[in-house]
Amino acid sequence: MNAREVRVELGERAYTVHIGPGALLSVPAEIRKRLGTTPRRAFVVRDSGVPAVFFDELAALLSDAELAVSSIELVPTEQSKSIATLERVLAAMASSGHSRADPVVALGGGIVGDLAGFAAASYQRGVPVVQCPTTLLAMVDASVGGKTGVNLRVANDTGDRLLKNFVGAFHQPLTVAADTRVLMSLPDRHRRAGLAECVKHAMIALGITGADLMSETRAAMPGVLAGEEDAYGRLIERSVALKGEVVRRDERESIAGLGGVRMLLNLGHTFGHAIETIPNLSPNPAYPELAPLHHGEAVGLGLLAACRCAERLGMCEPGVGDEVLGILDMIGLPSTVRDLPDTDEVRSRMGADKKAAGGKLRLVLPEGRGRCRVVTNPDETAVAAGIDAIRG
Repeated sequence: MNAREVRVELGERAYTVHIGPGALLSVPAEIRKRLGTTPRRAFVVRDSGVPAVFFDELAALLSDAELAVSSIELVPTEQSKSIATLERVLAAMASSGHSRADPVVALGGGIVGDLAGFAAASYQRGVPVVQCPTTLLAMVDASVGGKTGVNLRVANDTGDRLLKNFVGAFHQPLTVAADTRVLMSLPDRHRRAGLAECVKHAMIALGITGADLMSETRAAMPGVLAGEEDAYGRLIERSVALKGEVVRRDERESIAGLGGVRMLLNLGHTFGHAIETIPNLSPNPAYPELAPLHHGEAVGLGLLAACRCAERLGMCEPGVGDEVLGILDMIGLPSTVRDLPDTDEVRSRMGADKKAAGGKLRLVLPEGRGRCRVVTNPDETAVAAGIDAIRG
């Protein structure tokens, strides 16, 4: 296979991210290398959207490594990313005879990876997990770094509200296998949505590693959008290397002062999560049946809102927002949405963000090309300007 490898350096918990066609082949060897001969079982949490051929291949590889395979299939929605679904997974693991020595293997997108990872972190106070991401978004972001969790639905005066990733744990994987073959099976919309996380990484990279990922990401787009597998591999490798360095420096998202460097990975997500939980928004107002927004589409809108907010605050170099808008347009991601609720409603949803501290909103905002910082309690007129910038 045309393999690429990125090492996430975390001392004795360091692990390798395998990237490329056939990366699934690395899973059994990594399990045996890290866990020895003790494991006798593997429990696969399977995304219902993953073609059966990839599950069958993974199950055969695990069986050949003398691991008895049990599995559960989940439909990946934000509503099913819940404590109730977590309980189903844990019960299925217990029924299968899963022990503390046995690995959980997540085969799916970010929702399944987060949920399976949290199940592994919780079951008998922690069992190993292997991440096999099957979407671009999961490959470049969700599968790397150890964040796991589920959503929480709470009631308030205006009805139920979904709080994204509100319950969870940090639980690093044994290894990650990002097999790019599966990307070619995804609908075009899913692949484009995943590119928003690559843009996010580019917007913070210069201030962390000195790499100009903005230029590299823009240059990579023609090959990526044409479906060239090697172009995807290079793009994933760059994003994973950036995220791995952030995780190495700040594994658990320090909240000292204005926040550790890992908090920069939340760029676009406070705006994005707020609009993602609004049920009837579509990336194309001419096609309301496309609602709800995909996570990557919401993140792309959040990136643009963050740029416009920073511009209103006077903290961002000229041209950054327009460059981001140009890349989003090149990808084919929405830059506005119709039927966005009034600004106060969106702002209220942002206030429920788990990054808030002491009741104060904290936003990651761009200062310049490839550089961002955390801003606490930003001026409300600037926040409103960010929201209004994405209103169609």
